[in-house]
Amino acid sequence: MARKNHSNSINRVKDAIHVVNLSSYTAPEVIESKRYDWVEYGEDNMYFQYLIDRYNGSPTNNAAINGISEMIYGRGLDATDSEKKPREYQEMVDLIKKDCMKKVCYDYYMMGQAALQIIYSKDRTKIAKVAHIPIETIRAEKAIDGDIKAYYYSSDWTKVQKNDKPKRIAAFGTSKDSIEIMYIRPYRAGYYYYSPVGYQGGLQYAELEEEIANYHISNIQNGLQPSMLINFNNGTPDKEQRDAIERAIYEKFSGSSNAGKFILAFNDSKELAATIDPVVINDAHQQYQFLSDESMKKVMVSHRIISPMLVGIKDQTGLGNNAEELQTASILMDNTVIRPMQVTILDELAKILDYNNIDLDIYFKTLQPLEFTDLTNALTDAEIEKETGVKNQDVQTEQQKVDKQIEELE
Repeated sequence: MARKNHSNSINRVKDAIHVVNLSSYTAPEVIESKRYDWVEYGEDNMYFQYLIDRYNGSPTNNAAINGISEMIYGRGLDATDSEKKPREYQEMVDLIKKDCMKKVCYDYYMMGQAALQIIYSKDRTKIAKVAHIPIETIRAEKAIDGDIKAYYYSSDWTKVQKNDKPKRIAAFGTSKDSIEIMYIRPYRAGYYYYSPVGYQGGLQYAELEEEIANYHISNIQNGLQPSMLINFNNGTPDKEQRDAIERAIYEKFSGSSNAGKFILAFNDSKELAATIDPVVINDAHQQYQFLSDESMKKVMVSHRIISPMLVGIKDQTGLGNNAEELQTASILMDNTVIRPMQVTILDELAKILDYNNIDLDIYFKTLQPLEFTDLTNALTDAEIEKETGVKNQDVQTEQQKVDKQIEELE
């Protein structure tokens, strides 16, 4: 009989106690809905906005994206044969503006892809203008025979209703229209229309970093009062009532932004009053410090940052101030992270130049200090220029300046 009563007690506890689970992170979902001609990206078609929110909310993620996108752009576009082909070089400079390329590099890294408006001359013999278009305003059209023929534009996709018709713009090289869209993105296994960002695995930790900050701000604003556990001691209501109470509490008081909140309860009598017990977490400051440090580390790992100092972050981990170690880290990051992304962008820009019969060997001028450049595999003058960002005849002069500065320091 005792065992049976114990079993009944356990069942009653299971019925009475509910655990409210916070929403977990999910990978971006690509949705081909029958209702629309375009392909949705993420929940409610707003995954790009999710990335923007993670950029704005996480200081580590923000610094990493700013630093790496600046490294991709470097000091802008140049060409190894600019002096041999001054006319073609000037045409390229006039066609592909610096401000446009800065935005493309920023979008490409932060959003995982970028887009350009290709505007043709009236007779379509040349590309008259190249303009950046924010990638969050673009959605891909459903593929036909394996090809994406167009993209749809809306300045605000949250306002697009079922019967609305966003502007359709043909994909580059698929029409005779005056304006087309060049969509720049890397290959990602399992994704055809869009490409997840390279730091995809760190987004959970970027969000965690935000929530820790929100919690501390809310806690301070509420006078550092602890959160409360509410016990209803007036019997167990039926399931429908329990669900309603659970839903109401979750909607009003869950989340990091409600740290230190309290609930004012109205009861029929003192005997039926709900009891409120403070929830005290031992060593809470150490737990939050661990979570903060762990979030920062994981975000940097997802961005493949070898040394935090390369993107302007100083901490007590990783490489120190040793110049040789910093040089090694800088070369590794340039070769394994920055250059591959530059190549993808340059390959697409080459198609634009080719349409205008501009034949140039273009590259992004690096931000690497001259003493940090690796010329081991640079055999030709063009390769040396691409590594250093300095014309060959100027390399010796620049190196002499560096050597002189080193001598003065010694």
